[in-house]
Amino acid sequence: MITLSTNAVAAVKAALSRSAEAEGLRVVAEPGAHAAVRYLMHLEAGARAGDMVIEQAGLKVFIDGPSQDFAHGIRIDFVASAAGGFVIENGQARPAAAGRRHRN
Repeated sequence: MITLSTNAVAAVKAALSRSAEAEGLRVVAEPGAHAAVRYLMHLEAGARAGDMVIEQAGLKVFIDGPSQDFAHGIRIDFVASAAGGFVIENGQARPAAAGRRHRN
């Protein structure tokens, strides 16, 4: 479903270590215009009813029910540079959008 690079896992774990309440990462996928999908991420205290919980390298990722179909096949990376940050790649994107990278 969702995969996180080693860099992404390390960046999220670092952020979690500074949070007293967060337990994992929530990924939300919002459908947009022209079959585009907007991905949002934030630290989350825990799973909610209807969430799918994925654990990778000791990191919990929470995905709400409506986002689950849109989150299938995405890869989250973290690029450490001046213009860097989290990069989400959708391997299931339609051919016209294939290869697009979304920054958060």
